[in-house]
Amino acid sequence: MKGESMATGAISPEKTGGNERAGRIATWIATIFACVYIVWTGTSLYYSTSVFINMFSSMGVELRASSLFLVASYRWLYPILFGGAAALVVAKQFFVRDKVVSLTITFATTVTVAILSGEIVKALYRPMFDLIEKLNR
Repeated sequence: MKGESMATGAISPEKTGGNERAGRIATWIATIFACVYIVWTGTSLYYSTSVFINMFSSMGVELRASSLFLVASYRWLYPILFGGAAALVVAKQFFVRDKVVSLTITFATTVTVAILSGEIVKALYRPMFDLIEKLNR
């Protein structure tokens, strides 16, 4: 039997090498897709926020604290937030060897970015909803 030890029945490293390589390739593919999603989301929000700023200034809408914070700091906040998430996903490829842990970190980071971007969108739309509510009274 090639790849098995006669005494223990254990599989030698030459047998598991293919599975390990396939696992590393799968984690790199997941990492690439996650990075594309993270960068796409961050870029979309970056350009959308400037459109919201122009709209808010032309409408004269009063901004809440969360929206005001985003408007004032999006130029440095988004690159740190989304760039940091992408950097984390790539860096873990070099430091985390277990493929299950690696994929879990990738998934958790992607879900966190999705939740944070949803909250950012809510904060950007909130002043418009407040204005609509004020006009309906």
